[in-house]
Amino acid sequence: MLQLATFTWVGVLLFDSVPYGVAAGGLTGVGAFLFVPWLLSYSAAQEASSLEPASERRSRSTGPGVFGLGLDAGGVLMLALGFVVEPPSLLLGVASALVVAVGVYLVGSFVLTE
Repeated sequence: MLQLATFTWVGVLLFDSVPYGVAAGGLTGVGAFLFVPWLLSYSAAQEASSLEPASERRSRSTGPGVFGLGLDAGGVLMLALGFVVEPPSLLLGVASALVVAVGVYLVGSFVLTE
């Protein structure tokens, strides 16, 4: 919730556009909501005292956690694009954020399952 509110406020404050700020905040907030629990469970699997690797103790499915990381990165990219494109384009920002989210998910799911 904090990340959602913070990125929304930053987007509105910097670009004077409520929809742009809400979209950037929403993407990062949902991304954090999906990524943080997955990261905590993966870290707990790494710290467990077992001889098998953490990736074997944890489900090999990356699930929504890696997609959440991509949404988080996409929301930050959306804010960065707001500085490049004047005035900030909501359609370009959301589209590029979703492309980054899918790209991070594809790379992450390939790397973490191998």
